[in-house]
Amino acid sequence: MIKQHIKQLIFLIYLLVFSISYIPTPARAIALLTETFELYLPWVTHQGQTHSVFLNPENRKEQVFQLTDGNERKDKAPPGGLASVGDDLEIFLPRVSYQGELYSASLHHIGNGHFQIKNAARISMPEDRGTVLSVQLMETRTAAQIANEYPFTALAGLNPRYDVAVYRIGYQTLDAFGNLTAASGVIGAPIGIPVGAPMLSFQHGTITNNDHAPSVNPEETGADLALFLMGARGYLTVIPDYLGFGDSNGLHPFMHAKTLAWAVIDLIRAVRSLAAASGYPLNGQLFLTGYSEGGYATMAAQREIEIHHADEFVITASAPMAGAYDLSGTMLQLVLTDEPLPRTMYFPYLLLAYNQIYGFDDEITNLLAGDFDPAVLELFDGRHDSDTINAALPNIPGALFAPGLLDILKSGEHHPVRTALKNNDVYRWTPASPTRLYHCLDDDRVPYANAIVAIEHFTAAGADVKLETLFSGNHVDCAIPALLSGNGWFDSLVELP
Repeated sequence: MIKQHIKQLIFLIYLLVFSISYIPTPARAIALLTETFELYLPWVTHQGQTHSVFLNPENRKEQVFQLTDGNERKDKAPPGGLASVGDDLEIFLPRVSYQGELYSASLHHIGNGHFQIKNAARISMPEDRGTVLSVQLMETRTAAQIANEYPFTALAGLNPRYDVAVYRIGYQTLDAFGNLTAASGVIGAPIGIPVGAPMLSFQHGTITNNDHAPSVNPEETGADLALFLMGARGYLTVIPDYLGFGDSNGLHPFMHAKTLAWAVIDLIRAVRSLAAASGYPLNGQLFLTGYSEGGYATMAAQREIEIHHADEFVITASAPMAGAYDLSGTMLQLVLTDEPLPRTMYFPYLLLAYNQIYGFDDEITNLLAGDFDPAVLELFDGRHDSDTINAALPNIPGALFAPGLLDILKSGEHHPVRTALKNNDVYRWTPASPTRLYHCLDDDRVPYANAIVAIEHFTAAGADVKLETLFSGNHVDCAIPALLSGNGWFDSLVELP
């Protein structure tokens, strides 16, 4: 029975991966397919009405699904890219997420509410990703100024050697549905470097306020440390704002693996092309690192590069730090706990973002506790910081969500929220590049168990990955020690000019 199930999984993966197509219609909704073949369609249009639909596997060998549930939706959703039902009841799915990857598919109606996969194809992405849209000089700091402003650099042995020019850059990347969109970030360029510089992509931690984006105010996220300290050491440093900040409008797709990875990769592309056009010397080395959401983004970007872009990028070293790599396990258990936590704002932030992408419910408040104040959700408008939002929430995460949702998540039953979380876990692959995870044992916001889950999977898969356990305190206190430790490792792998 197990062998048969494995064969069926392999068959579906073969069907999905080896048929390639591109659908130009802008998509606005993503269906979810689990590894056990439960299929959730958030918006299906038929004869002028919109429904959400669940289909369960009836015959996995024949790839047959049975319609088991459906509800009319009040929210008709933005036009473009919705699943649609033809007169012959064939369902066309422009976007399906399976194991975190995007596919298109058609389901052929074979009678009595049963549907069979007719064709499936992995989505080919648009051209022009990484195109430079704008470049603007923000400021220049001398090595002496950097040394004075960051006096701990001398104690850490990070003596600034170069003046650093900071540029704001606009570029093209993809939104959560695979459509081209504008994004922005910053570049810290060492001035007067005699030979090629290594490139460092730094991914920042969680923000909710547009004014805290690295291209607006790098000090708010610690991005200034990467820009000026690493830039003054000879690294060409790049930092994405992420979607939802800088040149990008709307809610940030918080902890959505693909958009974070694409924002990182396409900024690297943009800066490489800009360096080539301007004659700025690079030595071909690429380093990735980031902390908190940035640690998660780093692992997501590394996975995306190694699986899909290994012919374009070679990662010299990657250092994800304090990331929530295990959303469907470690982080979900935090939601289900009765213990107070210091940062519950992460959870509604993620639910809001995922609901926009996966369409769980027309009214987000249906997924929240009955006494949840809906006005709190308005604080995620890009004008309030995370401290303000967190202060407006209960400190027990289980008190945030509807009892029905919590019961389903505790029971382990299928629910699109659970599927979305698993689709955005970022540790289920085998790293090929030199990789070190950095995490504090006493992290109070992103549990150390995230690193344990990741390192155990990597080790079992035969990857050469190390976990550096730090004992520097909580999530906030650990950031600088982790970054300094990672920098020391990077320095050992590159001969700085």
